[in-house]
Amino acid sequence: MSASLSPDPTQEARLEAVLESVNDAFYALDANWRYVVFNRAAEEYFGVSRQAMLGRDLWEVFPQGVGTPFEIHCRAAMDEGVSTTLETTSRMRPDRVVELKIVPMRGGGVAITLTDITDRKSADHRQRMLVNELNHRVKNSLATVQAIAAQSLRDPEVAPEARERFMARLIALARANDVLVAETWLGASLGSVAAEMANPHGDEERFTIAGPEVHLAPQTATAMALGLHELATNAAKYGALSTPEGRVSLTWSLDGEGEARRLRLVWRESGGPEVGAPGPPGFGSRLIERGLASELKANVRLVFAPTGVVFSLTAPLSESVTEA
Repeated sequence: MSASLSPDPTQEARLEAVLESVNDAFYALDANWRYVVFNRAAEEYFGVSRQAMLGRDLWEVFPQGVGTPFEIHCRAAMDEGVSTTLETTSRMRPDRVVELKIVPMRGGGVAITLTDITDRKSADHRQRMLVNELNHRVKNSLATVQAIAAQSLRDPEVAPEARERFMARLIALARANDVLVAETWLGASLGSVAAEMANPHGDEERFTIAGPEVHLAPQTATAMALGLHELATNAAKYGALSTPEGRVSLTWSLDGEGEARRLRLVWRESGGPEVGAPGPPGFGSRLIERGLASELKANVRLVFAPTGVVFSLTAPLSESVTEA
């Protein structure tokens, strides 16, 4: 005759100690929706003692929850074993925002963890406002630089093409700034930077952009944006994007393992006019080759092949370039 299994008092005491020590409100319901656990944080949050709650029916205590997403997710956990994380305004404390984790319990019933995230949401909102203000000020600064440059470059001795290139580079810098703002200045994905720089020069029929998720640190994202801008500008003036048939392929991959992990990027033009021998390297070429090589610690190569310009870059993964 086998001995019946009974709860381990030591294990129950440990569990109760854990539940009492956490800062999140926690309560559990049995298969009949009756409260069977109600921790100290739940007492403080709801302003009621556990003695007043244990054994009572959830829907009698909390009728305002009937017909809400809270009820739907609770019943999904009870009937179907589905776990849910739900962010919502508290119906008992409308000035607070809470995150609810609703999970089924082994043997029947539902466990619910309630975390008050009001302060975190407020902090996130303030951060977004600060980032937007930073973006506004950066754009104002760039506009001021543009105005100063426009006045300074009116000198007849300054070639119109030089003025045009300078203004275009400022605009490219502003577009890179927009990408960084979208990511709250934590950096940007290589795909987002590539799409933003390609956008003024044509649609998907002119550009092929493809590669895995790669995250660039803010300064690296700016360097990449300016480098790709120079390539696109050169292609629009003299290369593949100067003719209707021309195409640009911008692809990248991640190769190797561990410390040998590398980002390999290739810009390849085709279908444009035949490319002649390049002249002396200008600022644009130096920006592409030296700027990216220095910022990404990369090996770069710019080839003016007769069939179209090919730019290649190989850089190690680092704090500046990471696999997303």
